[in-house]
Amino acid sequence: MTEATLPVIEDCDGCSACCNRTPIPPFQPGEEAALNVPDELLTPIRERIASDQHFDLLPCVWLQKDQGLCRHYEFRPQACRDFEPGSMLCRLSREDEGIRRP
Repeated sequence: MTEATLPVIEDCDGCSACCNRTPIPPFQPGEEAALNVPDELLTPIRERIASDQHFDLLPCVWLQKDQGLCRHYEFRPQACRDFEPGSMLCRLSREDEGIRRP
């Protein structure tokens, strides 16, 4: 699929394609502390890293899959805050996930 044929997206409602492609919240070094992320929210991240799983096959540990929402939205990393609905990366993530609706 080419850029011209990918649907334009205006919001994230019910999608979570990017979260399905990001196995742990993409924090920069020290960002968890700067955001005051509670230690209990970091535990599943540490456990996933320690388990040495094939990350490319897993959704984010914070994803509430049935609703397509982040469980800890207020603590999400800057990379998630900056991810733009409708950007080329968004549209490619949706295509990879088989989400073809605009």
